[in-house]
Amino acid sequence: MPTATLLQNSDDSLFIGLQAYTEAQSNIFYGRDEETDRLTNLVKANTLTIVFGKSGTGKTSLLNAGVFPRLRKDYFLPFKIRLEFKEDSPDLVRQIKNILKSEIDKYGFKVESYPTNETLWEYFHSEPLWKSVTPILIFDQFEEIFTLAKKSEHFSGSELAEFWEEMADMIENSIPVKLKEKFLNDKENIGYNYKDQKIKILFAFREEFLPEFESITSKIPSIKYSRFRLMPMNGNQAYEVITRTWNNKIDPQQANKIIGFFSNETDKNKSFDLMEIEPSLLSQVCSYIDKQRMNEGTDKISAEFLSKYPKETILRSIYNETLSESNDAVNNGESEINLNTKPVNEFLEDKLITDEGFRTKYSFTDEDEKLKPGIDVLKKKYFVRDDGKSIELTHDVLTPLIKSDREERRKEIAVAAARKRANRRSLVIIFFALIAAGVIWYLIANKAIADKNEAIKQKGIIDVQIKNATASLAIIGNSIKVSQAHLDALKKNNKRNLLDNSSHASMIEEYKNDSVHTAFLQKQFDDLSNQKLKLQHDMDLEKSQIADLLNDKKKLISTNNDTKRMNDFLQRQLSFDSNKLVLLQKNYDDLRKEFHDYRINHPEFYSPEGRKNEENFADTNSLKLNLHYGFSKTKAPDNLKIYLIPYNNENKKIINKAELYEVGCDVLNLNKAKDNKTAKYKEGTYSFYDVAPGKYFIKICAYYGGFYTYTKKSSGNVTVNFDASPPIR
Repeated sequence: MPTATLLQNSDDSLFIGLQAYTEAQSNIFYGRDEETDRLTNLVKANTLTIVFGKSGTGKTSLLNAGVFPRLRKDYFLPFKIRLEFKEDSPDLVRQIKNILKSEIDKYGFKVESYPTNETLWEYFHSEPLWKSVTPILIFDQFEEIFTLAKKSEHFSGSELAEFWEEMADMIENSIPVKLKEKFLNDKENIGYNYKDQKIKILFAFREEFLPEFESITSKIPSIKYSRFRLMPMNGNQAYEVITRTWNNKIDPQQANKIIGFFSNETDKNKSFDLMEIEPSLLSQVCSYIDKQRMNEGTDKISAEFLSKYPKETILRSIYNETLSESNDAVNNGESEINLNTKPVNEFLEDKLITDEGFRTKYSFTDEDEKLKPGIDVLKKKYFVRDDGKSIELTHDVLTPLIKSDREERRKEIAVAAARKRANRRSLVIIFFALIAAGVIWYLIANKAIADKNEAIKQKGIIDVQIKNATASLAIIGNSIKVSQAHLDALKKNNKRNLLDNSSHASMIEEYKNDSVHTAFLQKQFDDLSNQKLKLQHDMDLEKSQIADLLNDKKKLISTNNDTKRMNDFLQRQLSFDSNKLVLLQKNYDDLRKEFHDYRINHPEFYSPEGRKNEENFADTNSLKLNLHYGFSKTKAPDNLKIYLIPYNNENKKIINKAELYEVGCDVLNLNKAKDNKTAKYKEGTYSFYDVAPGKYFIKICAYYGGFYTYTKKSSGNVTVNFDASPPIR
């Protein structure tokens, strides 16, 4: 099993990190016994064996720590070969010969000769060493011959053709063309049996390159026969890796809980043998837990310890660290990318999961080339795999994290957009308010100025008219005074004359003449009085008009002030709304942080099972167990696992198998029971929620824990007492 971790393990760590297992670590290589047996037998029975599987499934570890030690016991000598395709690298066949010499010297074998200029077919038939030891050429990560070789001018031409020619001769045991004439014409000088095939060859590569190998079956027909596909681990194999690696440092219940980390809501009830777990991802999780165990100085992976590091915390830490390294690889290599962005996160969130949150494949485009350094990091950490044409996540367990980040990112984008729209709307309101205020002020000011100038002009005219009218009134007043004095003098004179009896006739005539004159003066006086009244009326009218103009001016000034007040109000409203938006954003951030902290501290309420518990807490149709030990009535602990299984035909075999006293529980068997429930501990009581009337089997998973048959006779909450102590002491 290849293991990978994002953390730097100390020397005491029980998990080895990103590197593959070596042959020296075969004693701690667990979980792949069946695959080791099958592949070893295939290699022994066939000249050529091809091994393929997805990246991260552990092909290299299986060969190193699983197959090689077993082959050596049967006198097989593995030569592990990793071809190089640099421009200054030796020819491919020469690389193989160099490795053969180096390994032979390393193990101290005595040989008559090392491979030189002869063909590999000839060397493996002629060297006496291979009569007692069977050589195996192991070409690991062999897909590079289809990727790196094609990019190299040195290896893409005749050099590659020569390599396949030598491979074909060895695999099919065909006499090389340049030796056929020698073998046909001079057989008596051949010092070995060229029909006896001793060499064995194994190609190991990623399974997406299998079609490439199909293209050379015409040259090497054996490629079609002996094949071994390495699959991801199942739950049982992962359980073996966990329990045998940690040995007595972990209990079965905690091992099962860790395996449950790799189940999503859709397959949480899937049996262990049907699960698919990437060995690389399993190793990352276990490495994280082991690192925390060592940091805390804890010797055992207990339930209390795992409660501090729930699935979400572990996967989130691993995921964030990997994505941080991936984004750094992209941002450091692309100057035009904003260093505050997370391009790889956005790529995973937008391209590799659907809107519903399921894995999907994505085909690379030219626009994605800038992300290649980050994608390479993800592949190295076994988070993603590609088949040369498309890319996908390695496991469904990563999709909830990616979906959660996508929703959070989109929410932040929406909030930022809303804030931007609010700011833009506020600026628009202010802009138009200022324009409107300016226009109104301009119009009012211009009208006020024009009205003021007109009023001044009219006032000047009226002042002149009043002045002229006043002068006329003064003249008329003087005339009236003169006329009145003259009239008074005449009346006085007439009175005196009337008193004088002399010259009576002439006096009467004169009186008549004076009366006519008096009447004329009286009429003139009346006319002047009327003219004065008319002038006074006109003056009063002009004064009234001036007063109206002044009132209009006051109204215009008041309107201008109202506009200013409205503008001030809009400014204050904008400031208030901005402050309110800042306050709401702060409240939102505080609530989000509080929710995040609560979710971290109480993961049980935010798993699918936890949400179910929240609903069940309000149930009124439950079966509650008060568990105690023996006559002492000591309360049972709060960490027991207790099953409630309905009696029916489907569960009959499961119940019969569980009716025994055992150290723990056969969890795999009990989980298969239809409609089974597990008890939830709360305030000293174990409770099964929403239990219908009927007959049930109760199984307590403790040290030789008991099992009981109980019949619930009616609906409603029922509380029963059980002795949890084992019958065997």
